[in-house]
Amino acid sequence: MGRMRIGPTATAAVALALAAAGCAGGDGGGGGGPAKPSGQHGVRFETDQSVGLADAPVDIRLKGLAPRTKVKISARAEDRHGARWAATVSRTADSKGTVELGDKGSARLLESMLPTGGRTAKLIGSGKAFSYHPGPPGKQRSYPLRLSATALTGKDKGERVARRDLVREWLTKGATHRKLTVAEDRIAGDLYLPPKGGDKKAPVLVFGGSEGGNAGTYTAALLASHGHPAMSVCYFRCGAGSGRPNGIDDIDLDYFTRAGQLLRKQEGADPERLAVMGNSRGSEAAQLLGQRRPSVFRDVIAYAPSSNVNGPYPSGTTAWTDHGKPVPTGPIPLDRVRGTVLAVAGGNDKMWGSADSAAAMARRGAKKLVYPDAGHHVNWFPLGQPGQEGGRNGAVIATARADQAARGDSWRRVLQMLAQ
Repeated sequence: MGRMRIGPTATAAVALALAAAGCAGGDGGGGGGPAKPSGQHGVRFETDQSVGLADAPVDIRLKGLAPRTKVKISARAEDRHGARWAATVSRTADSKGTVELGDKGSARLLESMLPTGGRTAKLIGSGKAFSYHPGPPGKQRSYPLRLSATALTGKDKGERVARRDLVREWLTKGATHRKLTVAEDRIAGDLYLPPKGGDKKAPVLVFGGSEGGNAGTYTAALLASHGHPAMSVCYFRCGAGSGRPNGIDDIDLDYFTRAGQLLRKQEGADPERLAVMGNSRGSEAAQLLGQRRPSVFRDVIAYAPSSNVNGPYPSGTTAWTDHGKPVPTGPIPLDRVRGTVLAVAGGNDKMWGSADSAAAMARRGAKKLVYPDAGHHVNWFPLGQPGQEGGRNGAVIATARADQAARGDSWRRVLQMLAQ
């Protein structure tokens, strides 16, 4: 995601969705292994799946309670550094002793996860963007989420009465990953391929914005799990020895084109349907590729876009080049794009005017999805990446929730577009 600082008032907000799954009537597995016994007095969690993709909702219920018992339900996970994230909600069992969170209530719980141990206030106060990241899909195909329930009333007051470990998948069984390096592939990134034997589908090239690094790797993994060969590309800040620059400065479109041409050749890829997906500053490159490389790229998906080419970031001579020649700043034409251009933006974007840019792109022939209450972080799949902007406390959470809703709606539409 584009983590562009907008001044000392910029704050970080997190509304993490870790949609999880388990099978009804028993304990689910966590991290690929069996869960320990979790219920007391017949209290148990039931869900509609045992394993779920990271962008799929889950229906969670707690059963076996005494009628009208009040409980606290918690969701917990660890990030790639072993730090804990958690969220809780309080509910009252119905007359049958059941708490029905459903998929919407479960999503709200899971989208509210924040760092524990006082780290949330410290991070928000720092004004820096922060987000939950489990291990990258190339190393950790799934991650565990722990649900627990503590009684707030009744004879078991203060006791944990149920627990369940659930599995969240980035890559389905049979999907593969290969690390790409500049030294061997002339590209820095990750290649994810769906299980063999399926129909050829639109491949997707994914990259992020001003945050740098390989920001699209989780998205590319999920796309492969949906049957689309996908590649996440790092084009700057790719680490020592990568040979890539440390800023958006003289980034040649030939680099992305080379990645797209490699992706088109992969098993399961329909080479005529290659889509490019860029976020924030990366939306500029995505539009330029659709416009200037129509023989390679068909569709363009631009999240939190700019309708113009902007200057280098954080400094330099020019942001983008084409065959070594600077691409001038100013409006990006879309008249040569072979397929569909989809602009996804938030009306409450405090980083830049992405909603206005989406409107300008629509005047040039693009389709637009604008979510009035959402901010800058409308990008990619739902139930995973948090919003990171807004005012303090309540304003932060409101924007983050709107971002989550925007991702849920737009991701569904993006997958439909890719399937056409």
